[in-house]
Amino acid sequence: MERLTYDDDLFLRMECVLGVPVVNQIVWRFDRAVAPDALRSMWRLLAAGPIDRSVRRAWVPGARDSWTAARRPADPVVSGSPIARAAVDRWIEDEAAVTLDPIGGPAWRLSATSVAEGGTVVSLVGSHVVGDGGALTSAAAAALAGHAVPDDFARVGLDHGSESAAAVTRADLSDGLGRVGAALSGAARVLGRTAVEAIRARTTASAEPSEGTPDGTGAGPDRPRVIVAPAEGAWRPSTVVVDCLSAEWSAAAANKGGSSNSLLVAVVLGILTGSGRVGVEDRVRVALPVSTRTVGDRRANATSGVSIHVDPGAAYLDDLGAIRASSKQAFRTQADRTVTTTFELLKPLMQLLPDAIVAKLAASGSAPLCLCSNLGARGVALRTIGGVDATAVAMRSITQNTDVALLRRTGGGVSAWWNESGERATLCVTGLDPDSFPSKEHLRGLVEAEFDRWGLTPEFW
Repeated sequence: MERLTYDDDLFLRMECVLGVPVVNQIVWRFDRAVAPDALRSMWRLLAAGPIDRSVRRAWVPGARDSWTAARRPADPVVSGSPIARAAVDRWIEDEAAVTLDPIGGPAWRLSATSVAEGGTVVSLVGSHVVGDGGALTSAAAAALAGHAVPDDFARVGLDHGSESAAAVTRADLSDGLGRVGAALSGAARVLGRTAVEAIRARTTASAEPSEGTPDGTGAGPDRPRVIVAPAEGAWRPSTVVVDCLSAEWSAAAANKGGSSNSLLVAVVLGILTGSGRVGVEDRVRVALPVSTRTVGDRRANATSGVSIHVDPGAAYLDDLGAIRASSKQAFRTQADRTVTTTFELLKPLMQLLPDAIVAKLAASGSAPLCLCSNLGARGVALRTIGGVDATAVAMRSITQNTDVALLRRTGGGVSAWWNESGERATLCVTGLDPDSFPSKEHLRGLVEAEFDRWGLTPEFW
């Protein structure tokens, strides 16, 4: 019996307790028609792969939920009526808003539509509970290569309901007891570590406290929030998808002593600054997701992350070296870490918390001010469906059912996802602040200005 990890449980709680499901989406844009048979073949292999699963809730207190085979299969390829090219953006947004069910099924959906002016658009959406972005792209790449199961996302531990109710209860009891022990052990280690660190701090602290530049939030007393969006009600964050030539992106990065990743950070920071959410005098914390998925991985969610700080003054506009160096150091530190972090030690305890406590804790939760996810060249393995090469491939994550109050309370800024699919690089940018990014047109203008600053030629979807 394969149990949900802490990260799987986190996304399940977001959906079941907080009512804000998170989904991942891959979108292909083709200038030519894609054969329906190719899409059906892709669907069949996805249905036989690791994303076609459901969650079995455990009723024994403390026991983790487990995976089972999908209770309800995904609908066959959903083929919509032809749409105008100008409506592609709206079609993508609507597909990202579909209701998925990681418990009752289905947890994913493959759909396609033809474009009246010529071409095809394909969307694959999957619940974050059953797989992170790396899992979904691996499953899709394997299906397009003719395999149901990718090398780094195993289809394991899917109980097909063969166990008796008594056997399941015994397994849950055993797991519950084990998790209580793990939670107590982790909490004790954290308390011990905290005590040691407090003693060290007392003996080594200097007489004068150091002063630092506070992180920019854009909503403090020096920069009050300007209310632009409605006071309340549902709100779908604005998203823009834009392509440029991969060679242009690489050249722009190299010209300022940077890499593709450091240019991504710079572009997103420019968008955030252009919105007025932060100023050039702010020190900004940037979140950089990191995949920890390896060959033979059994986890649905295998993503960690690091953070860097970009100092005030916007020196990165002339030299990307500092962002590149701090990013490399953060990645290296994360990869070389040998000591279990406090957060990791507390995961068993947090997974034990009842839903009511989780709901209360979530009230003080926050979203990243600036998140930059570099997916590298993952689009290359996804590019071709049925012998037809996509013009570009976009990837992103979406939080559904958001409203103005939630977005303001969590304080998110900009989230972006970048990848290469051959000669094209694709950037998805989402403005999570309803007042700083009140419309898609406003966000598009900010993206266009930033591309122009870096000498990039944008092609908006």
